[in-house]
Amino acid sequence: MAEEQPKELNGLHPEKLEAILKSLEKPEVLKEISGPWRSRVKWQGGFKARAYTRTHIIDLDEPEGLDATDTAASAHEHILSALGGCMMVGFVLNATRQGIKINDLEITLEGHFENILKWAGLSEDGNPGYGGIKAKVFVSADADEATLRKIWKLAIDGSPVTQTVARITEITPEFEMV
Repeated sequence: MAEEQPKELNGLHPEKLEAILKSLEKPEVLKEISGPWRSRVKWQGGFKARAYTRTHIIDLDEPEGLDATDTAASAHEHILSALGGCMMVGFVLNATRQGIKINDLEITLEGHFENILKWAGLSEDGNPGYGGIKAKVFVSADADEATLRKIWKLAIDGSPVTQTVARITEITPEFEMV
């Protein structure tokens, strides 16, 4: 007799989740979920900005040390948070698909800029971005360590945000004066 799937696991509905994933086999569904994804960022004065995406608003600012008001996380902190958020979604997705109950899950991320002087216009050389990012998962779940390590690898390898940051992603800058 087959084991019955729980109606809810890790805050998700495994049966519904599998149906959603199966629907990705349909070209029209895959096309819809693949994008385009959009964000519009509007200057709010100083180093403050407000991003609009779908039905969400994200405020951005810089630390007081840059003559800013530090009212929100900076864009580069949002990158770290987006990485961690996407990794977490992948971890929960893969654990849930394997029927593994997660008791606690946290991901920490840390990065250092290679040459912030380029951002400041004080150097023409190097990369002003993160030279590398460390991501560490802390997890308590109803599975052995080997299984959880495999799920962590699946989360990293399958994360759209992680793979966007880890690879060279072409950015096409455009300009329009208004």
